[in-house]
Amino acid sequence: MDFTYETAPGRVIFGRGTVRRALPEEVARLGADRVMVITGPSTQALAHTSVAPFADAVVSFFTDVEEHVPAAVARRAVARARDARADLLLSIGGGSTTGTAKIVARDLHLPILAVPTTYSGSEATPVWGTTRDGRTETGTDPAVRPRTVVLDPDLTDRLPRDLAVASGLVALARAVEAHWAPGASPIGSAMADEAMHALATGLRGIGRDSLAQAQAPEKALSDPVSVWAGTPTTAGEQLLYGVYLAGATFASTGPGLHHRICHVLTGSFNLPQTALHAVVLPHVLAFNAPAVPRTAARVARALEVEEAVSGLRALVASVGAPRTLAQVGLLLRQLDEAVDRVSATLPVENPRHVGKNEVRAILTAAYGEAA
Repeated sequence: MDFTYETAPGRVIFGRGTVRRALPEEVARLGADRVMVITGPSTQALAHTSVAPFADAVVSFFTDVEEHVPAAVARRAVARARDARADLLLSIGGGSTTGTAKIVARDLHLPILAVPTTYSGSEATPVWGTTRDGRTETGTDPAVRPRTVVLDPDLTDRLPRDLAVASGLVALARAVEAHWAPGASPIGSAMADEAMHALATGLRGIGRDSLAQAQAPEKALSDPVSVWAGTPTTAGEQLLYGVYLAGATFASTGPGLHHRICHVLTGSFNLPQTALHAVVLPHVLAFNAPAVPRTAARVARALEVEEAVSGLRALVASVGAPRTLAQVGLLLRQLDEAVDRVSATLPVENPRHVGKNEVRAILTAAYGEAA
């Protein structure tokens, strides 16, 4: 056994009501008395309510968060934090909110206290990213990983079902690929197994049948959150737990072939990244499984299915996620260009050799019968 596993100090507080109960204690524990709150338009009310117990320590609110963290927005956030002489960044929101806080932390060397309201998983990684003129710049810096993460399922249960499903499948892709990504290790694989099991449990809990049961009037007494939010409470807890584990695993292992394909297709053809993960993952797993039968068996056990590839496909189908590249917007006439663009980024570390012919086989299979 020979491997390298690297992680960073961090604190995670998980549980229902933790924002109300633990957030003031965490601000005090971090020794902050000049807090800058970073939040988006849809989470402003939540942010104001959450900081009420320590409002005297809040020196600024930055609410101009936009998707994909435009560079101009990030610069304004940095300037605001510098002018306010902030000593702590409190991010309350989704992945773009966390991402904005990361740029401020990178530039000003400030700690982040993160309260995710979506299943982005960004709060578990040291990866930062900004966009400029449609292009994405990314990097890795240990300083941008939040010092403390408060995970409260009461917040993420509010997500629409389709977004919860899509985010859960993105996290599942991170966990599956952790077994053969460049930084794969026995520790990362163990975490990935636990993440896959939690995510599969959560996704099945908000599948079509479970959603209908959760919305039944009689459920209002035993599971009131699920009635108005659309996500049964137990499923929501499993999803949030699994998403964080998958993000933490991804932080140590890095991306592999699956993420390379999704990144190229998203940037080149403006396809929805979350939906792409649902489409591409079963095909990458099917491509690699013969080369790593023990890994395939581990994936099957974690998903609680008899065979990894067919079990993963059944799980994706059970939650109504898209199944083909055609469904997510790639045109048949763009397939050759997609193959060329992905192939241009090779080589990539993978259990099986990947050349242009292999990329073509994967993308053709993922496109669907029309190809």
